[in-house]
This record gives sequence, structure tokens and C-alpha cells, in this order.
Amino acid sequence: MAGFVPPEVTRALEARFPDALESARRLMRQPSVSATGEGVRECAEMVREMMAALGCTTRTFEKGGHPLVIGELDVGAPVTLLEYEMYDVQPVGDLNAWTAPPFAAEIREVPDVGKAVIARGSTNSKGALANHLFTWKTIRDIDEMPVNLKILAEGEEEISSANFIEYIRTNRPALKADAAIADDYSEDLRGVPTVYLGVKGCLYLTIWSRGNQKAGGPMESEIHSSEAVWIGSPVWRLLQALSTLVDADQRPVVDGIWDNIVPPTKRDIALVKELAAKFDPAAWLKEARTAKFKYELPKESLLLKYLFEPTVNLCGIYAGYIDHGGTKTVLPHEAYAKVDIRLVKNMTVEGTLRKLRAHLKKRGFGDLRIDVHGPYGPAKTDPDSWIARVAIDAIRANGREPEVWPSSGGTMPAFAFDQYLKLPWVATGLGHGSRAHAPNEYASIEGMKRFIAGEASLVYAAARGATRRRQKRPSEHRRAT
Repeated sequence: MAGFVPPEVTRALEARFPDALESARRLMRQPSVSATGEGVRECAEMVREMMAALGCTTRTFEKGGHPLVIGELDVGAPVTLLEYEMYDVQPVGDLNAWTAPPFAAEIREVPDVGKAVIARGSTNSKGALANHLFTWKTIRDIDEMPVNLKILAEGEEEISSANFIEYIRTNRPALKADAAIADDYSEDLRGVPTVYLGVKGCLYLTIWSRGNQKAGGPMESEIHSSEAVWIGSPVWRLLQALSTLVDADQRPVVDGIWDNIVPPTKRDIALVKELAAKFDPAAWLKEARTAKFKYELPKESLLLKYLFEPTVNLCGIYAGYIDHGGTKTVLPHEAYAKVDIRLVKNMTVEGTLRKLRAHLKKRGFGDLRIDVHGPYGPAKTDPDSWIARVAIDAIRANGREPEVWPSSGGTMPAFAFDQYLKLPWVATGLGHGSRAHAPNEYASIEGMKRFIAGEASLVYAAARGATRRRQKRPSEHRRAT
């Protein structure tokens, strides 16, 4: 942390790390499953109390759904950062697939990683949330906080971000800041951290096929499967409709879906070339516990697909008798599929949904019902923005060289920073965690130490970087005029 963080702060962060670890584990032990509501309000109150202990003024915001927890720390600094956090988690899934109880936050040895906390939410993203609050509180105990903070911790990231989006949309003046950060554990198994400068959007859907007067099929309940000889199946109908959405390589072929997509810029392509030189496909596959990619392509081509192409993904299908073992010969009266469509630059939620409906109607599937769940669009920040440079500097100050990704294949509601606040933003962070959304999600304990060090570096570097940026403005203005 040389050059950014005062030595006494560094020593305090290191000495207090056992407290930081326990604080993170305590938060992980509190369930906060946004899909079911389990433990969400209790977790929101824990987060609010942690913000208050830091010295923030706190409140919550909600219009239905789960609370957005807001913490404001105004220390009179010339620089203000808007910090995005999330405290909700995915359902745990099959308990038998976990090596430790998902809300026990037990410390286990993970191959190729070392000691790690096994818990739902450990890496996505309660670990980083707790580590952030610990870092900032320690800085305040030892030194003056170098930046003001506006912290938004949402409880709906996994289901829609509705309250987060609504709060930003309707409170823009109160959210004036110099930049936004959405930092988390970003190191891969090699220990290489990432700086993300963009995210894809996500249109999450439930597509229903039910027996009806027009398409046929049972209309009220399942019937005996012998009737399949002359009664249509809503299940087959759903499968046939889904099969029209992608080609043999599972690339989207929804009518018009590619029409408005903006190709990567020259700057994007230059970043991808730099990234390809460092990118290790084998390490990526190992961490994803996957055998191979869909395509046999050079690294640069793979990355361009990952970062700049849309996807139509089938998350799950439900229909009829699905119990393991046994038999039940039925013709189900309904079936549904969970589908997510990842959106890239210039794709809109409204336009994509309109194209999907038209595509299905044209092929005779206009009777399928489509439910939409909390969609939002893609986002992108300037690779040359001051906060991107600060993020890179903070990582380098801790002895690591980051990979700079012009976008991510994943999604978060960063479009709100772009669309409503017009703020440059970045997502990065030292430390390693993995298996988000899957059994045995974990966060490396040594990685937590690095994350805390990196986030301390970032706020000190941000104070210096934003101040220098402001000092340049008068001369830049004179040159411009």
C-alpha cells in the first residue's frame, strides 16, 4: 500500500483482521434470500447497524419489495464516492450438495485456494460488504477519512433491483458524487485481479405454455398420457418454441435481435488485444468447473464473443412429473421455462421484448404467456475515466497487475450510474471468491486481507486522483476557450 495508505492505517488493518473476518462471518450467518424473503429484513437491519457504527447517517427506502439501506458519511472531504453494495443472496439449492451448512460460515480448506469461508453470500457479496465497512471504520479510527461516502446496499440485486433503481431515479440531486464504485473479490485462481468497465443488461423471463382453446392441450389439470395420441402437449409446444430462439451453437436467432447492436470500438478492441495476451482459458474453465468452450477459437475471438455478444440462456424448465425415481404417465396441462437474455450496447429491454414476442407470434406461438422480472439494460464506462485510473493504481500499489476488461459477461444495475447520474464507475477489487449461485460458494480468507488492503488504497488514491483532476480543470477550460 506504499504511496497511498498511511503506515499506521496499514498496521491497524492487519492487526484487526481477526475482527474483520468475524464481522464478515456474522453477516454471512444471517440468511437474506431475496427470492423468498427469508431473513432479508433482519439482514437489512444488521447492515444499517454496521453503517451506523462507521459513523454514517442511515435510513432505508422501499416501495414494496426489500429495503435499500442507505448510509451517508460526510467528513467534509473534497471528493465523494457513491458505493454500490448488495446484501441479498440466491437460494441455497440442494442442501446435500453443500460440504458445510450454507449459513454457518464455516472455515474450510478449499483445494488450490487455502482456507476459505463456505457460505451463501460469501463471495456474492456479503464478504465484500462487511470488509468495506470494516476498512472504512478502521481508517476513521486511526486517521481522517479521505473521501465522503454515499453507500447504497440493496436487498434485491438477485431479483430485480427495483428499489435501488427507483431510489436513484427519483433522488438524483441527493446522489451527487465524483464517481461510483462496485468493488468485490475479482481475483481468479491465478491471483490476477480484474478491473471491469462495463456490464451486460439482463431481461429475465418466465415463458408459460398452457392448454388453451386455440393451441389445444389439457386446460385444467394433467391427464393420462394415453391421450397424447390425439391431445396436444403444452410441454412439447414450449420446447418447440424455445428451440426457435437459438441456432445449433446456441447463439440467439430471435428475429431482429442483432439489428441494433453496436460493435466494439477501436478502444475496446485494443483492450481486448491486451487482455488476450494475459487471458488463460484453462484457468477460466477450471474455475468454472467446465470441460470446454462452445467454440474452438483464438483467445481474442473468444473474448470478443463473451464481452460483446448477447445470449439467450435457458435457466430451467418445469413440467409435469419430475420426481426422481418411479413413474407417472401423464400429459401435463402446463409447462414453463426460466430464460435470461443478456443485453449488450444499444439493446434495450423494451425493444428486445418486443422482438421476442413478434418472433414467437410469427411462428404460431403467440399464445405463450411471458412474465418479465426486473429487467435492466447494459452499462459502460470510459476506460480513460479518472476512477478507472485510480482503480488500476490502487491494485498496482498492492503489488498486482490487473486485467482491464472493457465489459463483463455478468449483470448488475450499473446502468443507473450511466443513465440517471451520469457518473463514471468501476467494478474491481483484490481477493478471491468463487461458486456464486452454486453450492459451496466460498471466499478466500487471505483474499479478504488483500481486498481490505486494496480498498484502503482505493479511497486514498481516489482522494488524490479526483483532487488533481479538479485542479486541471481551470487550465483545461482556458485552453478550450
